[in-house]
Amino acid sequence: MRLTPTEFNLLATFIQNNGEVLTFQKILEQVWGQEYKNEHHYPRIYVSHLRRKIEPDFKNPTYIHNEYGIGYRFVGQNTTPKPGH
Repeated sequence: MRLTPTEFNLLATFIQNNGEVLTFQKILEQVWGQEYKNEHHYPRIYVSHLRRKIEPDFKNPTYIHNEYGIGYRFVGQNTTPKPGH
């Protein structure tokens, strides 16, 4: 499996924030930069590409979970639940 540089940066951002909900805004800022703050479709598109590459079944994600209306949460194998989440 090969990741594009953007997919790699997105995955790295998820792993660094394992178990935490990342808002669309935070993802945009961390992966694409402040100048892309209004490109709300970017995370959805790239999460879809990433899921097709890393998920056992991309239609039933194991690792990248939607937090509807907020963003995404990455759940790695060693994730322990955060208090209040």
